[in-house]
Amino acid sequence: MSRLLWTQRQDLGPAARYGCGMAFDPVRGRTVLFGGTSTAGISYPDTWAWDGGSWTQLDDSGPVGRFSFGMTGDTTRKCVVLFGGETAAGKLMGDTWEWDGTA
Repeated sequence: MSRLLWTQRQDLGPAARYGCGMAFDPVRGRTVLFGGTSTAGISYPDTWAWDGGSWTQLDDSGPVGRFSFGMTGDTTRKCVVLFGGETAAGKLMGDTWEWDGTA
């Protein structure tokens, strides 16, 4: 039998979802998660940060809930960038958003 290579860190955090975006924010040293969809078809408009030890839900005023979008950390502009995606209603989005760690 092979040994486990993963260690569970925490059970508290974002709800189960698929199609969410994650990007490492090198300026603040944490991983940012946005959006995604539940198996019931609910698109989440929430933002979470993982600091290596725990999840923190951040302010969720921003893009509408969506899934299957692009998201990356931009070290030059010191922000996380999100582009596009699809809403639970099937609307394709072509908007661009930036998150600077606070807004």
